[in-house]
Amino acid sequence: MAERIFDIPGFTFFAEKNNFSGSALKTFNYKIWFGEEFTVRVWYGVNCFSCTAPEDIVAEKSFEFRAESLVEIEKWLEGQLEEFKNKN
Repeated sequence: MAERIFDIPGFTFFAEKNNFSGSALKTFNYKIWFGEEFTVRVWYGVNCFSCTAPEDIVAEKSFEFRAESLVEIEKWLEGQLEEFKNKN
């Protein structure tokens, strides 16, 4: 079994109105917001989201707010990470 890169919490975490942020490879960052839908944003660098300029967000995608979307989010993030690796 392949090692998981993104340790995204389960659906209950988001249903309780929590957002989640994480990183990989020290400078690949992402944040997942709960709401009527999930919103996921990706940025590069060492800054937290609140210290990152809007123009430095490199990708954003929305997903339906349901448990099954967490698998889709993880796959999308894996694709974004591959793009990041190819740029660096």
